[in-house]
Amino acid sequence: MLFRFCIAICLYFVCAAGLAHAQTVSLRPRIEANGPAVTMGDVFEGLPSNIAGRALSPAPQAGQVGSLQMSMLSAAASAAGLDFTPPPGVSAVQVIRPGGARATLPATTGSRTLADAAVRRGDFVDLVYQMPGMSLSMRARALEDGAVGQGIRLLNTSSNRTIDAIVTGPGAARANP
Repeated sequence: MLFRFCIAICLYFVCAAGLAHAQTVSLRPRIEANGPAVTMGDVFEGLPSNIAGRALSPAPQAGQVGSLQMSMLSAAASAAGLDFTPPPGVSAVQVIRPGGARATLPATTGSRTLADAAVRRGDFVDLVYQMPGMSLSMRARALEDGAVGQGIRLLNTSSNRTIDAIVTGPGAARANP
């Protein structure tokens, strides 16, 4: 009986010690996927190197923005034995995959090259403005043509104000912070 009690106490301390030493991680302020998959290292700061390369989900297309649900991130952190507390009120995070921009020579007239335009003048564009802990999206009208990665002006049709933005894909842009 005493032997079983000693074994139970030892198991308790071994398990409690494992939980007490879980690596604490936090979300990166800007989440960028630099390959075909979003990895733990793309999302979390403070990871051990043996966990950083674990894939979480497919990455968005180059020059595009995707999102990951906080419940999925919490489950992945827990499965990896990490201590992660999601920020209050945040249900999803946005993932950016850089790229997709091409260097082009300007036309001799000074206008943009229409063949490279992902957004055309007059088109309605899905505009995203992202700040830490908050993301706003709206529809705006393009005032000029723009290729992916290029700065353009958009018109907020509700307020008639001009917004400077970067083209992130066909019919999509993000506001400059």
